[in-house]
Amino acid sequence: MHHPSLFLFLLLLLAASPLVATAATFNCVGGVYKANSTYEANLRRLAAVLPAETASSQDLQATRGVGYWPNRPRASSRCYWGVSPSSCAACVAGAFREAQRECPYGKKAVVFARNCTLSLADFPRALGFRTISWLDLLGAGLVFQAIGFAWLFFLLLQEWRDKRRASMMRCSSLPSGDQ
Repeated sequence: MHHPSLFLFLLLLLAASPLVATAATFNCVGGVYKANSTYEANLRRLAAVLPAETASSQDLQATRGVGYWPNRPRASSRCYWGVSPSSCAACVAGAFREAQRECPYGKKAVVFARNCTLSLADFPRALGFRTISWLDLLGAGLVFQAIGFAWLFFLLLQEWRDKRRASMMRCSSLPSGDQ
């Protein structure tokens, strides 16, 4: 290469510049509502109430449903650690706007923003956010551990049986009377 400094500069420029980065990640799960419906009015009311509730809660998370079934939207929001209450409220309100923009007329959506997470669902189902305790992880871990130990025991038993058979075959070879 004739210009190594140019190559290094381009490499540094590519490494330093962020690639296409989005402010939020969306997941539109499904279900739709009609425009100007009771569900949409309840969703707007929920979008007005939930940011303030999330910001005013001590752990910066809230779950709320508005209206009556079948026109009852439900949402869970959570702000990440270290976010101020005012930034939390702004993030949740922005997540609502982004969810409506990215998932038009969608009843179920999940938005992972920079400072918060928002989950929208219709009444019977809501994606809740709660901290996972060690006991939650312990159950699944114990199941996999038990399966692993059972498999190892099975392999050990097979190996022991094969070695025992081989040693019995060597030790119990019958002498022939033709010698």
